[in-house]
Amino acid sequence: MKNIFICAVVICTTCIYPIKTLAGEKPSAIFHAFDQQYTDIEKFVCEIGKQGYSHIQISPAQKSNPAPEWWARYQPVDYSIIEGRGSLFNLKKLISQAHSCHVKVIADVVFNHMANLDGNDDFEYLTKFPGLSINDFNSDSNRPGKKSCSINYSDGNRDSEINCWLGGLPELRFTNNVKTIQKAHLKKLLDLGIDGFRFDAAKHIPVDVVKEYISYVNQQSQGKAWNYLEVITDSDTSAENYNWIAAVTDFVLYNSMKNAFSFGGDLRSLRVPTGINDPRSVTFGRNHDTIREINSNAINPYSDPSDSFLATAYILARESGTPLILNWDNRDASFIKYGVKFRQIMHQRGNQKKNIKENVLAAIDSPTVLLMERGSEGFFVVNKGENKFNIPALDLTLTNLDGCYRELRNNFTVAIERREGGKKFITRWGNWNRGGMEVQKRDALYFIREPFNQCQV
Repeated sequence: MKNIFICAVVICTTCIYPIKTLAGEKPSAIFHAFDQQYTDIEKFVCEIGKQGYSHIQISPAQKSNPAPEWWARYQPVDYSIIEGRGSLFNLKKLISQAHSCHVKVIADVVFNHMANLDGNDDFEYLTKFPGLSINDFNSDSNRPGKKSCSINYSDGNRDSEINCWLGGLPELRFTNNVKTIQKAHLKKLLDLGIDGFRFDAAKHIPVDVVKEYISYVNQQSQGKAWNYLEVITDSDTSAENYNWIAAVTDFVLYNSMKNAFSFGGDLRSLRVPTGINDPRSVTFGRNHDTIREINSNAINPYSDPSDSFLATAYILARESGTPLILNWDNRDASFIKYGVKFRQIMHQRGNQKKNIKENVLAAIDSPTVLLMERGSEGFFVVNKGENKFNIPALDLTLTNLDGCYRELRNNFTVAIERREGGKKFITRWGNWNRGGMEVQKRDALYFIREPFNQCQV
């Protein structure tokens, strides 16, 4: 969440089954069921698991601002009541169905602030919520009983992001009373079977409080829950302020990818991408904070949404990070769901101690085409250009790639073999009549290694 909510008021032959993992393991991929009803998610969650997702993320579950818009879910009214995109009963059924097909459920929690239901500016009125008193909210130190300061995101002052109000939303002080109420909410969700949490607006919460909540969840779940923090980096806050506690949203990588995949950008800049350290990184091609159709104050949005689809294809090809995929994108870009399957297969092969190391190859030196190997077990190629990429010969001698590979979406095979002088080339691209590589414009392809006899069929 950003300070935008108040403004808003204003055929593959390889069969792989869902991975059965411990809840505390890092997800292979998270499906973000953005603003979807629990009853609707229950209907498709097992299909999401078959696609290759290990986790699904739901909207905040606490009773919230009753307005129908998505941002109202991020304005809490009462933490003791489950009334998000469905009832307590609906949520129980969803979790049970997800677990029956080995999909874990991550719940979004909003602990920084409460709701401003009608734009009222009176401090006493704004701080009336069940179980809370006026002393549980930040007020102006120079004007007791008055609304606290507003945030300046570019003054280099972390204190303003933590202590000042996020737009017109009543900012909570983390008194013992507040922490007791919020921990009870976490416990209720864990008891229902929730497998982890996304902590909304974490950079606006004191570091020691975030650490206390993560420790509490770990203790209550016996270390099985997996959690991450929304940290939108700016001149006041860096990922390093929080990523020692839990994984954080990787806006650093997002900005790098946006530059590379947008018109005029150079994909070669992603050979050594700028981003957060892998175990603490939740990656995304775009999310609900970066899309104009969702958020009028979107953060560094793409001019062309299809560029973000190609960026999403890229993060799914990587070994690094934990991809978070928006429900819209899983529906609208066909190659994305195959990227999820590719990632699942690579995850499985990594567990088998096979080489799946990520490496962007220099064999293709182009600003519009990127080729990435995953050790010897697979590779990925993306063409962001407006023309088909066609190269009759491609020397892959200095790579780990060798053998037969099958493309997941189009179900064709590629052979990489040694020829004269010991050099490796692509000798088959779909059939033995051509070698090299051909990628259609604005497309992404995922290849997995198979026995060589599959290329001789």
